[in-house]
Amino acid sequence: MPLAANSPLYAVTADIVNAAKGHDAFDRVKAVLREHTDRFHASGVLAHEEEDDEVLLHASPDLTIYHITLSPGLQYPAHNHLMDALIGIYMGSETNFIYPVDGSEIDTPERQDIAAPAVVHMTPDTVHAVANTGSARSGALHVYLGNLTEIDRHMWSPDSNQAEPFDNERYLAGARPIGQTGT
Repeated sequence: MPLAANSPLYAVTADIVNAAKGHDAFDRVKAVLREHTDRFHASGVLAHEEEDDEVLLHASPDLTIYHITLSPGLQYPAHNHLMDALIGIYMGSETNFIYPVDGSEIDTPERQDIAAPAVVHMTPDTVHAVANTGSARSGALHVYLGNLTEIDRHMWSPDSNQAEPFDNERYLAGARPIGQTGT
């Protein structure tokens, strides 16, 4: 479903794109994301909702922005971004499982529960799986400081914990009920 003509996500996207220009892009994007995360949190509703959990709002060589609504009780496969990521969680919560990597295999993860409103930074070397352990859909803006749609990155098979090339369709199809993911 396309965004409604009056969607607040248009203004958010424009503000983040403008913040990413020039020096101190990381700090400026983080500050703008914090403002919008707090504003959306105060509204108490999802900024956009549809069946798909992710909506691509912007992709350029220096910046990618998604609106993510995670369905409750689901965990997505471990993956990396290979670039800085800022996650502005404005509704509900996200649980991240941060994995140490040994060669091409992942090991037992560290669990991080993050409740809205929060802005989280993930470094380029982070490997994580994300889940919604709550009872309602969560809402977040995911901002990547690079073109996430074009980079060669990896996901890890939930069955074997082996790295494989990232494929967005396989990633989305790999969402499983929490507890059936090996974590």
